[in-house]
Amino acid sequence: MKKVKLVMGLFLVASSTIVAQTLNDAIKLTTNEQYGLADAAFVKLIQTQPNSGDYYFFYAENLFKNDEMDMANAMYQKGSDVNPTNPISYVGLGKVQWYKGQSADAKANFFKATTLAAGKNAIVLMKIAEAYTNAPTKNLPDAFNLLAQAAKLEPKNAEIYILTGDAYLEQNDATKAIENYEKAGVLDPKSPRALLKQGQVWNRARNFPLAIEIYKKARLIDSTFAPAYRELAEIYLRASQFANAAYNAKRYLQLNNDCSAKSQYSGILNQAKQYKESVDAGKEALLCTPINFFTYRYLAYSQYEIADYVGGLENMNNFFAKAPPEKIIVQDYEYRAKLLSKTGKDSLAILDYKKALELQPEKVEYNGDIANAFIKMKKYPEAIAAYKMKMDKGKANANDYYGLTRAYFYSKDFVNADSSATQIIKSQPELGLGYLWRAKANVQQEVLLKTENWNAKPYYELFISKIVKPEDIEKSKKELVEAYTYLGAYYAKKNDCANTKLNFQKVFELDPTNVQAKKVLAGLKC
Repeated sequence: MKKVKLVMGLFLVASSTIVAQTLNDAIKLTTNEQYGLADAAFVKLIQTQPNSGDYYFFYAENLFKNDEMDMANAMYQKGSDVNPTNPISYVGLGKVQWYKGQSADAKANFFKATTLAAGKNAIVLMKIAEAYTNAPTKNLPDAFNLLAQAAKLEPKNAEIYILTGDAYLEQNDATKAIENYEKAGVLDPKSPRALLKQGQVWNRARNFPLAIEIYKKARLIDSTFAPAYRELAEIYLRASQFANAAYNAKRYLQLNNDCSAKSQYSGILNQAKQYKESVDAGKEALLCTPINFFTYRYLAYSQYEIADYVGGLENMNNFFAKAPPEKIIVQDYEYRAKLLSKTGKDSLAILDYKKALELQPEKVEYNGDIANAFIKMKKYPEAIAAYKMKMDKGKANANDYYGLTRAYFYSKDFVNADSSATQIIKSQPELGLGYLWRAKANVQQEVLLKTENWNAKPYYELFISKIVKPEDIEKSKKELVEAYTYLGAYYAKKNDCANTKLNFQKVFELDPTNVQAKKVLAGLKC
């Protein structure tokens, strides 16, 4: 209700700087994704003709395209209230119902619209077809039928062929999609939309060079056509050309500096891995009223990447609180889980990882994240079960075996820890980690069995042999001290004074405060 009141309030505060005198001018602002300017333009139009159903409908279309479905529905309803014989408002009401899965109610409104239009209104037919094509649930046969009827009424209307191309693209018929987009371009050579649509086909086919070339042609037709810059930014992201992506995103923002564009800019910078800049852009977008709920997503994702876990979790929770359920994706649960884990809330993180896994069961690596969270909570049997589930459903890697090794080790199942560490070695024989954990597991087996076979000796030696770079030595001081101490003890047991001294000297070099090394070295007589 608050949002509806906000929209109605715009009628009283429309900016006097908006000069879109005609409906087509206002629609062009929507097409150019300049949603804020379009809002104000429609408000001014409605002030001049408050009983125009068309004005309310296209205002609602602007809101709908800016992800404000509830606000759009209020405007569709207002249009039908002030002008109940205009069929177009019932198309809008039906579209919202179709998107929400209320197919019977939607078709009732579509039928009412077509009945009122009496087969003479191409826009009514086109807009119903557009809903059937673009909604999550498709009805392409009816969309094609409606567009064919519209083409008979207005054979030179380029938009009909763009919509027909969209329907073919949803049918995975790129050839016919291109044919219709090209026909639209012939009918309206001054419009960049037909070229933009062709570029989207080639983008979808991952022919990035051709898509970029076509987007640039669209930009030449109209240098203020903001969607061309947005599409270029997105395709440069897919091609991992992050500098070009950021440049075009910034140009898009310059052309379309409204709240939605600011939010999109933050999202593109996030995908371009410019995380700090993404956070700065997102915080600026939060100053808008109303706030685009996607802004919270982009902020949270980027804050995770720059290690602002507390701020990221706050924004991720804001996103979940404000976003409609159908806008929540798997990555939202994943990022909230990661942020929860980083802020010490591992039990809650596990719930989100499980939700992500439920939505995308093929992403078996979430089981590894679940297992890691269980290890942090010292719930080792649960961690083992999660690692095994991941390994049963996907290809295990060295990290999986490392996690499983630790879970077995801290469960005091040293035999299975040794076995799992063997798999680390098989996965990455040049990595010292597997040898270290085989050594640790063998030491504990002997402690448990009260034997002294020194089975860990070759594994500690192999571990040491893998640690050769200065930076690796610095990072592995604690483990190297452990290895040299064990070897020193072994040689002391064998009465090999020279090797005992050599190994404890290594301990002392790594840790000059080591009491045991000082004591042993002081007592040696060789």
